[in-house]
Amino acid sequence: MIRNRILVAFAAGMTLLAGCATAAPVPAQTAPASVPPASDAPATSAAAPAGSDIDDFMAKVVAAQKGVKTYTLDMSMETVMAGQPAKIVMKGVVDQSDPANINMSMDMDFAGMQMKTLKVDGAMYLKMAATGKQWMKVPKDQMAQYESATDSADLTAGMEKAKGAMKKIDLVGDETLDGVAVHHYRITVDAAGLSEMTGSDAKISGDTFDYDVWLDDANLMRKVSMDVKADADGEDLPMTVNGVMGHFNEPVSIKAPDPKDVVEMGG
Repeated sequence: MIRNRILVAFAAGMTLLAGCATAAPVPAQTAPASVPPASDAPATSAAAPAGSDIDDFMAKVVAAQKGVKTYTLDMSMETVMAGQPAKIVMKGVVDQSDPANINMSMDMDFAGMQMKTLKVDGAMYLKMAATGKQWMKVPKDQMAQYESATDSADLTAGMEKAKGAMKKIDLVGDETLDGVAVHHYRITVDAAGLSEMTGSDAKISGDTFDYDVWLDDANLMRKVSMDVKADADGEDLPMTVNGVMGHFNEPVSIKAPDPKDVVEMGG
């Protein structure tokens, strides 16, 4: 369904703008052992980026992201499908200790349809709820169509791509998020630039929209939020996106499926 593909591409693009460029738009369920326990410890203190200067903001955020080896992502998107409210939920963990070999485990609930994905040691595996324990291994020449709208799953690359769509950054104020001191910023984003960046055919209403970002004292992304009106195939496509990132540099375990549970995906 074209509309579904637009939503998935847009959701993947939102993780890119958050600085968390996930490796696939069809994410996989994270095993309980894969996601580290919650941590409310505040990040190492550092000067917050200047809200009015995009270059300064980006330089400090990108520098902070370079030190991230592992992180978790919990994102939701509320929209309307066939005239009915629908919700997409993405949960997962990423290990980019080796930038050339990024591993990830994610799950996605697409309005009640559950899908899972793993990317381990350069291989990608998909599983649908109807297939039980069986995983499908994606052929190398088909992996690109399952990967997200980004060119890599590198945090820094995602932030650099997002920079081109940013028009203005304002500091909203200082807050507390899950016990962590954060700085709330509002980014004015160019709508056309974001559509190109995400690879989605959805068109944002208006020339720009606001994207809210919460950074901790170490300039790491802790939360993102946006509420936009869009159009897809001539139909209204409202989207409310909220995401939380955390558990930075905590131990993770991402493993490939048991070979006996894997089949090759057909062309």
